[in-house]
Amino acid sequence: MGNYLLTEMHCHVLPGIDDGAQNVETSLAMLEALRRQGVETVVCTPHYYSDSISLSDFLTKRDNAYNRLCGALPAQAPVLYAAAEVYVSDYLLSYGSLDALKIAGGDYMLTEHSFSETFSDHTLERLENLYYDFGVRPLLAHIERYETLLRDPGLLEELVQMGCAAQVNISSFADLPRGWRKKLFKLFDRGLVHVIGSDCHNMDSRPPEYGAGLAAVEKAFGASAVQHLQKNAQHILRGEPVESF
Repeated sequence: MGNYLLTEMHCHVLPGIDDGAQNVETSLAMLEALRRQGVETVVCTPHYYSDSISLSDFLTKRDNAYNRLCGALPAQAPVLYAAAEVYVSDYLLSYGSLDALKIAGGDYMLTEHSFSETFSDHTLERLENLYYDFGVRPLLAHIERYETLLRDPGLLEELVQMGCAAQVNISSFADLPRGWRKKLFKLFDRGLVHVIGSDCHNMDSRPPEYGAGLAAVEKAFGASAVQHLQKNAQHILRGEPVESF
């Protein structure tokens, strides 16, 4: 497998804010594990549930955790950005601005839905509201967890045409059951996978692990596919639209 310089687009490394790292020591261990695998930039995406905590309170907690972690970083650590994994609900749309949840000051925001989500007309309407009313390009987190999207590539294609982008947890390319993995590779082949992330939460049950997934992508599509995923990550950090493979 080739050596790649990577951007981590989905992880839970900020200490003590969600079900990810519970302390700075764990955060630093996770970041070191990512660094050893070639990760140069980390987008920190703690869970945000707007029906459980106000946006202002969440941002205070997030920024405090981010500053605490940045203050403990060694010199060789990856560059960190503070963002969020945002659960999309009607309540979320009651805020005047969601800019502080976007990635690196651009237009993309990592979004999450119920795992039983069928992407009904109501959900599509909420995503359209994010796009037209808030200037948000939804980056759909771990699309492989939504059975509806795996079974119906046309629906995901519709979401992408609306302005959404799709993120996949890199381990899924190696760890999903064979039938579902085959469907995921078909989505990739159709240009419907744009970026990857580890979705790491800790160092034991959900650690930062890129190796097996990158090897699977490289075997199926070549090194250029991995490079394309990284190129899209850079597009997002620069506030530019992603490109299809």
